[in-house]
Amino acid sequence: ATEIAGIAGRKDFSMICLEKSLMNREVGFAHRLLGIFREHGVSFEQCPSSIDSISVIVEDAQLQGVDELILDEIKRQLEPDHLFLERNLALIAVVGEGMVRTVGIAAKIFNALKEAGINVRIINQGASEMNIIIGVAAVDYEKAVRALYAAFVIDSRTGSAGG
Repeated sequence: ATEIAGIAGRKDFSMICLEKSLMNREVGFAHRLLGIFREHGVSFEQCPSSIDSISVIVEDAQLQGVDELILDEIKRQLEPDHLFLERNLALIAVVGEGMVRTVGIAAKIFNALKEAGINVRIINQGASEMNIIIGVAAVDYEKAVRALYAAFVIDSRTGSAGG
């Protein structure tokens, strides 16, 4: 059995990232943030977070004409310490049931990208462990997919080092 079932991705994403000290202690913070997107008819693709930061990743097309309105509303309602919009991102999913409880999958992903000289901007893995989503600069998208394909697909077929 192979470790992964596939690698897929798309370009044309943007990320709105906000940082706020002790955000994790504010009940309903993420709900209020996502409510701002809902009010402007924008659905999100991913929403990675940590103790003091949360990012909302959306398709570029959904932000057209409302990006400044959303940023202004976030500033007004949530009063973040830092807020920025990053454009020109690509998301890549590495998926497969073989990833569940398999030690080293994430290390293999990040090592392949490191060897290819690609900076990872976003990391997101759900509790199911059946996929890892990574975000890279859109200009690195094809190179990243090739590096991941070499690391996993070539490895499983030939036993060679790959990537």
